[in-house]
Amino acid sequence: MAGGVRIDLVLASGSLLLRGLTVAVAVAAASMALALALGLVVAALRQARSAWLWVPAVAYIQLFRGTSLYVFILWVYFGVAMVTGLALSAVVAAVICLGMLHSAYMAEIYRAGLRAVPRGQLDAARALGLSRFYMYRDVVAPQALAVIVPAAANLFVDVLKDSALVGVVGVDDVMRVADRLTRFYFRPFEFFTAATGLYVVTILLFVRLVVRRLDERFAPR
Repeated sequence: MAGGVRIDLVLASGSLLLRGLTVAVAVAAASMALALALGLVVAALRQARSAWLWVPAVAYIQLFRGTSLYVFILWVYFGVAMVTGLALSAVVAAVICLGMLHSAYMAEIYRAGLRAVPRGQLDAARALGLSRFYMYRDVVAPQALAVIVPAAANLFVDVLKDSALVGVVGVDDVMRVADRLTRFYFRPFEFFTAATGLYVVTILLFVRLVVRRLDERFAPR
């Protein structure tokens, strides 16, 4: 079916595409929450003095930083399920894979935030007699968050973009919806362009409304 661009088909399918975008954003948000939690645990283990703790943490970070999301999600959803008999839903598998993979990057963000606090301020806090809790709450956290929060917001953009792969295991995200519509109407240009546009607009709005404000909020003064 050649000749012209069928914008009318995209407009008629707009509600389906928007619903798929909502699914993609929800999966990315849940995955980011998991990455924040797992990353904090890994970062804490990475800072430990015992090799029994920091060596596995380093191995975890290196493993997932070098892992392809496409391969990992297929391995978990199909491979692990076949070997263990554990049947995960497509959404749960997608969230676990996205969350674990990006938790490695989040652990490094936490680590960078902690390393940004000058050693002299920690020594000064100890000299003042602050307990470990108050030292981290009043001295370390405010300065570390200035590095962690903007970087985490930028990482969410990567999580959202990577969520475009979750359709391979059956999640009805915007890319899977676009693929189904393409097969039905035989119009790949229109529907994949629409999906691309939705991702671009969503990410630009997030950067404009969230990332930039966080950068300004936590910028050094």
